[in-house]
Amino acid sequence: MLEPGARILAAVSGGSDSIALLTLLSDVSSDMRLSLAAAHFDHGIRVEAAAREKTLVERHASRLNVPVLFGSADVPAVSRKSKNGIEETARILRLDFLERSAAEWNADSVALGHTRDDQVETVLHHIIRGAGFRGITGIPERRGIFIRPLLGFSRGELIEYLRGRGIRYAVDSSNRDNTLLRNRIRNRLLPYLRKHFNPSVDESILRLRENLKEGWEILEGTVSGMIITTGGGTAVELPLDSARVLNDFQLYLLIDSILRDGFSIYQDVGKIHFDTAKKLIRSGRSGSSTDFPHGVTMFREQEHIRFARKKPAGTGGDIHEELLIPSDGDYILTKLGYSISLRTMRARSAAPYVAGDHEAFLSAVKYPVRVRSRRPGDRMVPFGMKGRKKLSDLFIDRKIPLHKRDRFPVFEDERGIFWVPGVAAGERARITPSTRTVTHIRLSKL
Repeated sequence: MLEPGARILAAVSGGSDSIALLTLLSDVSSDMRLSLAAAHFDHGIRVEAAAREKTLVERHASRLNVPVLFGSADVPAVSRKSKNGIEETARILRLDFLERSAAEWNADSVALGHTRDDQVETVLHHIIRGAGFRGITGIPERRGIFIRPLLGFSRGELIEYLRGRGIRYAVDSSNRDNTLLRNRIRNRLLPYLRKHFNPSVDESILRLRENLKEGWEILEGTVSGMIITTGGGTAVELPLDSARVLNDFQLYLLIDSILRDGFSIYQDVGKIHFDTAKKLIRSGRSGSSTDFPHGVTMFREQEHIRFARKKPAGTGGDIHEELLIPSDGDYILTKLGYSISLRTMRARSAAPYVAGDHEAFLSAVKYPVRVRSRRPGDRMVPFGMKGRKKLSDLFIDRKIPLHKRDRFPVFEDERGIFWVPGVAAGERARITPSTRTVTHIRLSKL
């Protein structure tokens, strides 16, 4: 998992697993030329214990000459507001902190301290909760920037290693809280199974997990090539015609892979979500959508299926811009990302009628010209037609996905819309033999 010369950020809570992780990484850092840093996150749950753990991490990292990045959040408050469980909220906020810290420190990988015991508990936990094929494959060794170098070690081996070197670590008292299912599995179920059924039950569970993982990887490979990541990694698209021919199980594999790998959603997705998604793919109309947990929405847009995370209210998710142009000149549309050049010329100097994606020669344009984002109810008379048509229908005719429509500038003067680049030009802007002057408009991407 470690490439020579890599920059590794280790997630260190202060417990035995993460302290051992940081120490072991430090041991190999010289030979492998690793740049190493630690990241510690305070969940705001156990105030006094959190302060002791932060001090412990800070001191141990200092002895190893490793820098530490600190973060914190009030997990209970966020949990109440979001109506997610404490554990899930803590996981989301912790991963968000680690991803931001990795970007800040320019890390190649973030190392997590999961052990063989965590793997056994996770598989058993998923079986009890009725997980599908994917769930029983447990914790992956690598997912995105996250790596788990300690999955081959037991918790006991790591504690023995730390004690042998006289290294202190924190003991989390919440691990003894048996009101949590995960702790009951660790503290009651697994010891009972080892004593009364199979002393090697851990190895049996791990063998089951390994066998299913191999089968899963083969099955997953049949659909993974269909996934297209867009929007700088913030959205996922599928070609509709390819998704429609998949059987129910392949669709489950595909959607599950998208939610996990594309949006880090590992739980709270049930059969009802997959059934709704399947119906949308098989018979949904363009523009229809369905919601998944944790803010991800699935849309049908023309001949594509698109998954994207919903933007919170008030964050400026849609692009809205307006610019009033009084005369010929060069102008900038900052939000839409264009520079605009407008020049008036004699018709004989102009090219034949052109209205493309980024350039147009148009007649009957009068200043001031307004360039803006689209609005509900926009209409125009397209080139070659007599009646007005909704701009939304023109987008549909051109098969332009819904999520891209706000990025198209709309040009209008006092008589209305006369050009939407890449969509349509107005009939009234047609160049005819009697046209004397022409407005030449050129768009360039910033």
